[in-house]
Amino acid sequence: MIPIMLFIALAFLIIAFIFLIFEMIKEIKRKSRCTERVLAEVVSYTDVRFYDNETKSYYNKRAPLYEYSYNGELCRLAGSTDSKWVKKVEIGSHTEVFVDPDNPKSFFCPEETRFVRIHGIKITCVIIGVLLLIFLTIAIPVWYAQQV
Repeated sequence: MIPIMLFIALAFLIIAFIFLIFEMIKEIKRKSRCTERVLAEVVSYTDVRFYDNETKSYYNKRAPLYEYSYNGELCRLAGSTDSKWVKKVEIGSHTEVFVDPDNPKSFFCPEETRFVRIHGIKITCVIIGVLLLIFLTIAIPVWYAQQV
């Protein structure tokens, strides 16, 4: 029983780390492409449409709408839909974004990325902690009973 529970806890831990590594690689690639610094303004909020495979329906999430100009091209693009980030961003505020010179509609906002990444890491740590706590709650009494 204990080896199975240990295997399950380690599998979840490994999956969480793999997820974080892939997200970091994706972020590094995007940062390497987006090198031009531009000042963007949050002009409003917009709804971003998502599809839920489980319920087979669409739903909307709010996101800040950034507006910036790069080489004479005006771009209006949605940022992160993380609800805590959306609540933090105020309309009319200015923030620095980095734009891909080859594709000005590809950008990243360092402040947004940092906020969302920290939020994701906290959630991952809580999940891992809960899983390990459940494992220990089950495994310790079993191990103790075997020792007596």
